[in-house]
Amino acid sequence: MQSWRDQLRRRPVQIGGAVLLTIAVVIGVAVATRSATPAARAVPTASRLQPEPTAATPPAEGTPFRLLTPGPTVPAGHWRWKGSVIDQDNKPLAGVCVHIGPGECRFNSIRTDEEGRFVIDFPQVDVVYEFHFIKEGYQQVDESIRTQAPGELNIRMIPK
Repeated sequence: MQSWRDQLRRRPVQIGGAVLLTIAVVIGVAVATRSATPAARAVPTASRLQPEPTAATPPAEGTPFRLLTPGPTVPAGHWRWKGSVIDQDNKPLAGVCVHIGPGECRFNSIRTDEEGRFVIDFPQVDVVYEFHFIKEGYQQVDESIRTQAPGELNIRMIPK
């Protein structure tokens, strides 16, 4: 009687292309890692890691990410809400974070443009949205808005 090792040695094995590709990648990474300098193999320390962007952290220069204002045509099945944000002197406030729902402003949150305007397209559903208008140096403004049709929302922010 043959041992289980002898049985495995004599059995033909079929390896698929995905397995071969995985093996090649693993071998390539191992070879590249061994040939790299010690500095290149070092694990990044906390001081070298980039913090996650927040409302206070604008995207880095040259970042391909760019927020685009919705186009002139409202998508089918949506209602468009427009608005503006002004200060106590009726001057437009640019860069105000218009955040909807729980959480906080992020680097990709909606912002007012140079003229203090914002545009948001909502699905046509009867829902109450919690708007939060946030800008450093100003008191936060919170508004509950029920979307039952297109609308407009104008906000005045007061310095802290």
